[in-house]
Amino acid sequence: MAVSHFGFASEPGLATVEEVLAVVGTTPILASDIELAALVAILEPGPEEPAAAYRSRLLDACIRLELQFRDLEESGLLFRLEVDAARARDVLTGRGGGPEALAPRLAAVGLSWPDLEELALRVAAADAFVQQRLRARVSVSLEEIEAAYEELLVSEIAASGEHPPPLTAVRDRLAALLTERKLNVEIERWLARAAARQEVTRFSR
Repeated sequence: MAVSHFGFASEPGLATVEEVLAVVGTTPILASDIELAALVAILEPGPEEPAAAYRSRLLDACIRLELQFRDLEESGLLFRLEVDAARARDVLTGRGGGPEALAPRLAAVGLSWPDLEELALRVAAADAFVQQRLRARVSVSLEEIEAAYEELLVSEIAASGEHPPPLTAVRDRLAALLTERKLNVEIERWLARAAARQEVTRFSR
């Protein structure tokens, strides 16, 4: 595993070495960024997931957020969205156990509330673009719902000898499922476009 390090002088005569795990454009993703992401659980660890695998997923998530944020910032879209960073901060704080529990945990790894504010801004900006711009592009036709009904319910349930529920009973749930699938495709397309505009160097796997 290749790792880059930068030294930052925190006090006269003392140097703190900060581990750089990746670089997005000119922005480093630091080990402390991953510590923060873990403290506020931007991703939940899987059952019995090894710590190294979880940290790798957190790094992927931080790289993704930085790509999305840089794309929104450089395109000017960031300033045309309704970004609720305060709400995102509150959600992240709650995941971290609340302000009283989170504050000493942040301090223990050399972090502070402004670090959380920066993460919250990125989370809120990405969510705002997805909900306010990408979701508006997604539509689901009756034909698609009917096809999903046949594929996901009729075929599967008929094979077990049971009767599937009527389409009218599950139409809304199928529409929501198909909408989320299409939205995820749009998100991945956005991420691919953003990644094409920024050089990403990952030092840690």
